Amino acid sequence: MRGAGDVSAHPRPAPGAGGLVGRYLLRLLARPLLATLLVVLPALLMERLLRLFDLLAGAGGPLSSIARLLIYLLPHYLGLALPAALFIGVYVVVARLSEDHEMDALQSVGFSLGRLSRPFLLVGLLFAGAGVGLYGYVQPLGRYAYRAAFHELANAGWNGTIVPGEFTRIGERLVVYADRRDPGDGSLHGVFLRQQRPEDGVEILTTAAVGRLALDAERGELSLELEEGRQITVGTDGKVSTLGFAGSDLSRALTVRLPGFRPRGLDEREMTLEELWAPRHGTGPPPPQVRASRLDAELHGRLVRAASLAVLPLLAVPMGLAAKRARRSHGIVLAAVILVLYQQALSMLESFGDVGRIEARPALWAAFALFAAFCATVFRHSSHNPSEGGFDGVLAGIERSAAFAAGLLPQRWRRVRP
Repeated sequence: MRGAGDVSAHPRPAPGAGGLVGRYLLRLLARPLLATLLVVLPALLMERLLRLFDLLAGAGGPLSSIARLLIYLLPHYLGLALPAALFIGVYVVVARLSEDHEMDALQSVGFSLGRLSRPFLLVGLLFAGAGVGLYGYVQPLGRYAYRAAFHELANAGWNGTIVPGEFTRIGERLVVYADRRDPGDGSLHGVFLRQQRPEDGVEILTTAAVGRLALDAERGELSLELEEGRQITVGTDGKVSTLGFAGSDLSRALTVRLPGFRPRGLDEREMTLEELWAPRHGTGPPPPQVRASRLDAELHGRLVRAASLAVLPLLAVPMGLAAKRARRSHGIVLAAVILVLYQQALSMLESFGDVGRIEARPALWAAFALFAAFCATVFRHSSHNPSEGGFDGVLAGIERSAAFAAGLLPQRWRRVRP
């Protein structure tokens, strides 16, 4: 008959307990993960939003154009927020379980750290799969759509209204001015225009008592009808001709062809994974003016960043365990330093690969292998030594440094502890 000491030495969880605990951990993970996304995304978008408002004020475009640009920017910033949300979510859950001694209780009934980490690793794999779709397809298409919409707003993003008393530049060759605007029908009064024809450089100056402007977005044309005015044409040879017109039946029409945006695919960052893969393996034409080394660096850089999401829980779990013996904020600071250094290393290797200094594919995957090995080593150490985490020494150093820095502050700035 087995003694009680033998049973307690190797406890096993009850049948079905693993699924129950896994669902419990996933429920705990959902809240901090979503909360981090909702905090990080607006913070990342805020700086770009201010720049877009400056552009809107200069171009005179509608507010809806800003909303459209922000939608196109979401995939880019979501790619930056996903690693932070995944890491912080797992870190917060594990730290909470450790501080409340729930982790100790689960391990005492037979749940190993590896088994408790399975739900987090599963979420990491799901994020890695989503990262392939996000980095490989959604981001490049969104990037091109943003650049096209930005070009349209910067060069031709005018909705047919101008600010009275101010000169409004439309594109590169047209300037419009009006003394006032009728709030009823939107007509302009006291209109002045300066236009330069792109084909021959001829300058056209037009004045009119009344004008009506409309933008045809589908054809990319700006139409202007003027009444009771005069048009002066100045040729490149200095010859001047004048034409006067009066009455709506003699209204003059001015059509300006707005500049279009270039086709997609001239920048490797706008290409999908298939479009990056095809030229390097003979299944598609190479894009013009893009080196093969840049295609390799872009392709494998995206794949490495997606794969990195799968191993982030292996780093977040040990750091969450260490939060029991140190402040959570110190663990987040240390994690931020590690992840930023890793991302900067990937960016540097991509840059070297772009210019042909190194082979991007082996260099990027070697960096990923080192990062994954580091995460796995730290996780294994924490699994075999639960009382001594792999980051305890580093976090203790951060704690001492923070205490020393706080001691240098004036007394009134120090945090008063009860």
